[in-house]
Amino acid sequence: MRIMRLDMRSVNTRSSILFIYLITDLVTVALAFSPMQKTAFLVGFGGLIGGSGACLITPFIASGQRGLDAFYALLPVRRRDVVNGHYLFAVTLGGLLLLNTWLIVIVLHWLRPTLFSADLPILIAFALVGPFMLLLMSSVQYPIVMRIGYEKAPYLIFLPIVAAGLVSGYIAGSSTDLLGPRGVFSARGYPLLGLSLAGGAAVFLVSLLVARRLYGQRDL
Repeated sequence: MRIMRLDMRSVNTRSSILFIYLITDLVTVALAFSPMQKTAFLVGFGGLIGGSGACLITPFIASGQRGLDAFYALLPVRRRDVVNGHYLFAVTLGGLLLLNTWLIVIVLHWLRPTLFSADLPILIAFALVGPFMLLLMSSVQYPIVMRIGYEKAPYLIFLPIVAAGLVSGYIAGSSTDLLGPRGVFSARGYPLLGLSLAGGAAVFLVSLLVARRLYGQRDL
């Protein structure tokens, strides 16, 4: 918990998460009233995932600039607890993204009920895919930064952010084409949804175990 709180503090020190979400929310909802309407809104919705993905790596940027890994080594905590704290931060950020995206869904459905009346499953799928992709991003990024640090591979770290934005948009947008009007919320979609959630949880757990091992071998 201590490391997770330090991660949250480092993000809020550089740029408030709530402020980022507020600005992005306003832009995203405004795009729903633009000439492109649905397409522009989905682009803005994808921006939420990208913004949250940038927050994922912020604690490691701060750690590299301030030498926090050496500081953690002086604290009465085990290295595995440091790794656990970083992954707990990722889960917390995913929860915040989930709450935020559902808030946008509710607000948009209230302001423009006809915009996604026929494609509401796409909107709901986006709200679910966002946090899922965020955790997958952390599953790829965190073992890398645990082993070599952010400063040695900054571009490699941001590749998962770009990939996650593209993949999440494709999955959410094509869910109704592949599975029918109700998307993942259909008889054919539920098994796929369950399999995806189970697979994502397994990847996240394996990533945590790998990161523990890599961080334990790192010279601080």
